[in-house]
Amino acid sequence: MIRLLHLADLHLGWESRTMPDDKSRILRKERDKILEKAVDFALQPGSKIDGVIIVGDLFEKYNPEEALIRETLRQMNRLIQSNKLCVTVPGNHDEITYHNSVYREYGKNWPGFLITNPMPEHCFSVTIHDTLVHFYSLAYTGGLTKPYAIASFPYNGEDGFHIGAFHGSLDWEVSDRSLPLFSNVLASAKYDYIALGHIHQFTEKQVGWGKAVYPGSIGFKSSTDAGTGFFTVVEWNGSMVKVEKVPVDVREYKKIEVDASLFNDSEHLLAELQKHNNPNLIATLVLHGVPQFEIDEELLIQMLERNFFYLELLNESDFYSDRYLENIASEQTIRGYFVRRMKLRIEDIDDEKERKLLENALLKGLQALEGGK
Repeated sequence: MIRLLHLADLHLGWESRTMPDDKSRILRKERDKILEKAVDFALQPGSKIDGVIIVGDLFEKYNPEEALIRETLRQMNRLIQSNKLCVTVPGNHDEITYHNSVYREYGKNWPGFLITNPMPEHCFSVTIHDTLVHFYSLAYTGGLTKPYAIASFPYNGEDGFHIGAFHGSLDWEVSDRSLPLFSNVLASAKYDYIALGHIHQFTEKQVGWGKAVYPGSIGFKSSTDAGTGFFTVVEWNGSMVKVEKVPVDVREYKKIEVDASLFNDSEHLLAELQKHNNPNLIATLVLHGVPQFEIDEELLIQMLERNFFYLELLNESDFYSDRYLENIASEQTIRGYFVRRMKLRIEDIDDEKERKLLENALLKGLQALEGGK
């Protein structure tokens, strides 16, 4: 049984541009510790990890600061000292192209195997538990890598575990500086496992008889790039690949959606939102619906942000003031007719509960007429 830890897109050195400076520094420090946590996991006897594959964007940029480089090399040398396989594939953020790229300046002393060839090659073979592991890869290099000239990928045909590792976009429309990859071409290479990087969400896909996997980015970067929160372990038993997700202790992100039309006023809405208070949580509060009161976003943020590590508020609700409704009612349109009819019905109702129901129906009906849900 061969077990490998597949990492990609750690983006060590990344800093948030939206968080306050103090929070950004804390989050960066936590994210930069993920590699150490990965090495700790790989060295635990119970994990039974034989090696670590890092498939691109280990760093946020190609020329990270010296202290970060030294700490990264220290962690990777821990793997080498424990006789673990260690493979690094450059990505597009930490691209090898530049003359002062970290991989050019430190390449001679890089722990384990550093991929530097600009076109796909059989890079090396190693023996793990009496089984040959064959590794195929490339390092995207501007001016040297010819992505659309790659009509096939190498395969030596020997017995063993065949792994392709590529930082690029599999069957995606490429809109940035990324290596385009295509399932039909990769399938012909007969790799048992295709270790991918670049896409930050975990993705698993059958390609030929092999399995292609994006492990995703582990830690939070934004509400649209919230991190997987787990390590990806690939296990090969000699004939079949199995993928395992192992939870990692990283800062939690949560998207909280609330229908603002369910509350009579801002105080009741605030009380509902405060139920989600968590000083360690990164959260996005999304407000939907058609409230009967105007939402003061700045006040909500002031009242709530101290109760979260970081809070983002998205107000997607539709508020219709009385004056705005009067203007709509004067229109000679379908929505104007709808508002006039509803207002007449509301005026004829004495029961407070039914009045509230009709007022809510007016607001939701108007939202629907304007293209809402």
